[in-house]
Amino acid sequence: MLLDFLWNGMVASMQLPQIEVFGIYNSRIIGPDGKVSKRRKTSMFEIELPIEPGGISYIDGDSYPITPDTIVCAKPGQSRCTKFPYQCYYIHMLIPDPALAKLVSKFPDFFRVADRSQYEALFARLCSFENTHSQEDELILQSIVLALIHTINNETNQNAQTRKRKYGHYFEINAVFEYIKQNLCEDLCLDNVAKKFSLSPIHFHSLFKTAVGVTLHEYVLEQRLKNAMNLLLVTNMTLTQIAYASGFSSQSYFSFVFKKKTGKTPRQYARSVYKKYEK
Repeated sequence: MLLDFLWNGMVASMQLPQIEVFGIYNSRIIGPDGKVSKRRKTSMFEIELPIEPGGISYIDGDSYPITPDTIVCAKPGQSRCTKFPYQCYYIHMLIPDPALAKLVSKFPDFFRVADRSQYEALFARLCSFENTHSQEDELILQSIVLALIHTINNETNQNAQTRKRKYGHYFEINAVFEYIKQNLCEDLCLDNVAKKFSLSPIHFHSLFKTAVGVTLHEYVLEQRLKNAMNLLLVTNMTLTQIAYASGFSSQSYFSFVFKKKTGKTPRQYARSVYKKYEK
């Protein structure tokens, strides 16, 4: 079965992944809906397929609503937590082979899949070996894991090619998203971001609005609010610290924008989340 996945000549000479743990996770066993799990730093690669919709997954300040057509790919060293409910298939593994680790590291933290059934079939087959430990079973497990990586690699590459055909290869929207994520505290005005990607402001605005559905200003504001919401729930930072850490020019402007978008002050929002947990 391994021979089915010798893509690009890579698997033939690679060190195979070290599977640490896999199975089905159900948050309701350990906590109520609305609870936010303790933030932790990942020590290995974690690939998960949600089983039901419900909570929110947070990775390095990004948040993503949990839906069954989503794949979650966390990498070593990332910070993550989850707002329950969360039920998923999962596998956590170490990848000692540098080439394979580099490949998996490039997978998006979250992406929607076109055909969930193929991922569910792989995870279900993986879980069928949960209580077996023979050498032959280990080889089958490795082939399933490589099939999973191969499937994700194909889908994310196809998604990238679709974006290139639609928006031009010079405009990689994921690169723009990553730049914004890494520079929330910088001046992310249209002129500055367009210049970063060697485009005129007018052309960049048109490409970005077509690709994302909102303007750059609206998207940046949304990402800053998401970051601030995350910090409100998982840190003890003051509102001023949260405002500056999320790229707002002042605490008063942050509070103004927050209430305008959510209908609540930052502290009212945090209290409402914690009240849900206490019910």
